[in-house]
Amino acid sequence: MLNNFIFIVMPYTALALLIFVAPYRFFTNRLTWSAYSTQFLERKSLFWGINPWHYGIIPILAAHFLAFIAPGPIKTLLGKQSNLVVIESIGLALGLFAVFGCIALLLRRVNAPILKKVTYGSDWFLLFLLAAQALSGVYISTFMRWGTEWYLYSAVPYFWSLATFNPQIEYMTDFPLILKLHAAGAFLIVSVLPFTKLVHLLYVPWRFLADPPILYRWRTK
Repeated sequence: MLNNFIFIVMPYTALALLIFVAPYRFFTNRLTWSAYSTQFLERKSLFWGINPWHYGIIPILAAHFLAFIAPGPIKTLLGKQSNLVVIESIGLALGLFAVFGCIALLLRRVNAPILKKVTYGSDWFLLFLLAAQALSGVYISTFMRWGTEWYLYSAVPYFWSLATFNPQIEYMTDFPLILKLHAAGAFLIVSVLPFTKLVHLLYVPWRFLADPPILYRWRTK
């Protein structure tokens, strides 16, 4: 029952919410389609959070996606043990980098009173969810080595079975609990994405390149 919920119900629910809720939100109230940047309120600790987080998590997500769309070349690349060791080491380093950035962003929200007025429950939920996902990834990379191999030969075929609407969960059912929780966390993040500030990652602001710069004026007594 748990396997069916995690590997069938959760991914298709997440996909449905992404397909229907995100466009609805974009076309009905585009002003909420934003990360609500708080840089002008507090930028010092933001630098130590946002940069490690982005530089850590983006390559990791790109590697996951690349293995999905091009499994053949990745199998050839990982066929050499030295390549596997290097890629695993880089992945762990990037994961630690992302964890550091996420924790820094959490501490920033806690320690900057001025941010409390623009921080909502969804912000806390999303930050804790992202931190838990990054931590579980680091745990898997540290204590369950060669994750790139089992991801390539187990998770990728499972994802393709989802894409063809023929979910073959037997690829995933024998995994340890931590791996199932990591997968569930990923599906949950996609599910809540359309309802939170994280939705801004779906928007490529090409038109902003032609917009004039925004001028902020402080009003003081």
